[in-house]
Amino acid sequence: MTKEQTLRFGFIGCGEIAVATADAMQAAKNATVTIVMDTKRELAESLGERLQAAATTEITDVLRHPEVDAVYIATPHHLHAPQVIQAAEAGKHVLVEKPLTTSVADGRQMIAACQRAGVRLSVCYVMRYMPATLEARRLVREGAIGKVIGFSIREVFKKRASYWEGGYSGRAQTDWRQFWQTSGGGILNINITHNLDRLRYITGLEAVRVYAEYDTFATPVEVEDSIAVILRMDNGAIGSVQAASCVPGGSWGEGSAARGDHIYGTQGTLVYSHRIALATSEAGSEQVTWREIELTGGDAEARTRYIEEFVAAVFGNKPAPISGEDGLAMVQIVQAAYESGRTHRPVSIEH
Repeated sequence: MTKEQTLRFGFIGCGEIAVATADAMQAAKNATVTIVMDTKRELAESLGERLQAAATTEITDVLRHPEVDAVYIATPHHLHAPQVIQAAEAGKHVLVEKPLTTSVADGRQMIAACQRAGVRLSVCYVMRYMPATLEARRLVREGAIGKVIGFSIREVFKKRASYWEGGYSGRAQTDWRQFWQTSGGGILNINITHNLDRLRYITGLEAVRVYAEYDTFATPVEVEDSIAVILRMDNGAIGSVQAASCVPGGSWGEGSAARGDHIYGTQGTLVYSHRIALATSEAGSEQVTWREIELTGGDAEARTRYIEEFVAAVFGNKPAPISGEDGLAMVQIVQAAYESGRTHRPVSIEH
């Protein structure tokens, strides 16, 4: 790989998820990191040392750097929109952590800014690159379960108290996840958008109507810790989401066979998480057969594969994987669900 074929990144935000991306960048065959930035100097310096890259506390040092072709943004959600727009105006391609942003209007402005600047914008829904996701997509698209008529997503567990002030690792001590203004929402926005993006990628379906109820039951935060959502899709399918981050045990305490999102079809059922199980029946038969699908490759490489594909799209002048429009679709669902929960009415989504 020649130097001309290597995309040079700058990091904006050096907290918890940035470490996973740093490792993926190092493993990628066509990416390198020139400089990293965080408002907390110790975070920037520790990640810079890990990557053998320069460290700074000023975003302008990244955006003005002559050896930065693209930026990776991993900051609190409310900062995504201004930082993506700022990066686009500086002529940098952009990888931004999910969710794209906290409002539909901001998402559209981000996409427009990148289009005007002629730079690529991609959102890090890296679960698309997990082997189970790719195989589930193939099976559904080839008709293994017939027409998709429904789905269910269930993630019920308990986040420890320290999460709300330091994430899962405690690397960055900050309370932004607790508040609507800075996080844009709780369990649905922070976690379940991964599940919804996988579903959309696997099925190709778009949500057209959403009804939701949510509340904060057992966590000292503003955002919801429990939500239930019903979605109607553009092919008529009806699906549900049951999610909570405040329940000890929950769905994570069940056997592995019960774990996973379900897609229901006229000819079978697909269950997927890190593994896949498929239930089918022969035409005219009442007998249902379950089998586990063998997968190749591992989940650990998903983020690296995503980065490599993004870089290839930049050099090949092709559309970015997991585009800004893909990220906006998730923002539309999330914001419709929260609006529905506030108004106690179903909310339609226009495409």
